[in-house]
Amino acid sequence: IKVPIGPRQIVRYDDGTGDELPVPLGTTAFVSGKTMFDILPREYKSLAVRTKVRYAPHPYVWMAPARAMPTGLGIETEGLELSLNDLPPWEESKIKTFPMLWKNPVTGELHFQVHPCGVQELIIDPLPEAVKRDGALYPDGAQLKDLDEVRSLLYRFQRPAIAPQLVYPHDWQERDLVLFHNRGVLHTVVGAFKSDQVRAFHQCNLAASDVPQGPSAPDVFKWA
Repeated sequence: IKVPIGPRQIVRYDDGTGDELPVPLGTTAFVSGKTMFDILPREYKSLAVRTKVRYAPHPYVWMAPARAMPTGLGIETEGLELSLNDLPPWEESKIKTFPMLWKNPVTGELHFQVHPCGVQELIIDPLPEAVKRDGALYPDGAQLKDLDEVRSLLYRFQRPAIAPQLVYPHDWQERDLVLFHNRGVLHTVVGAFKSDQVRAFHQCNLAASDVPQGPSAPDVFKWA
């Protein structure tokens, strides 16, 4: 509807890599979950295909006091999250646990689909019996509850796929319409505005009629 006019900005990742990304003012940046999985080394693919992600109850409330990492890809582990007793009422049955990889029902491809800021636990299945264990991570399975361990592992998985050359920062123009597959990409708002700069748009989300499907048994055997 309305797009601020101004110079392009430089996103500094500030994580010691020196990575920078030139972006239009007020962009929305997208990365591919398929690419995120495809570029993983073999031992990480094996782990991803066996892992489920358990999110915190009321994750946006839970994480609100915490500080984001400089890349925006997760939360710093400083013990600032709200305790579960301080959250609004919640039920165990409503806690979301999803596969780390979501299977595209049309292409059959696997997409790495994790919102790292809201994750509380990782649940890892053991390797299938017929699979070689040499070099495998968590071959006997695990349930990781230490937030620092959980977040560090997720960051190692996801950081390579937000390298500048793999990011699409959309250059919004007035009357633009952008459609994207929210089970196959990750996105974020990027940049900072001055007080007189306004970006306004409609956002329409289609409610899902099913839950995301994870890797099939043949997928697990192939990648594990």
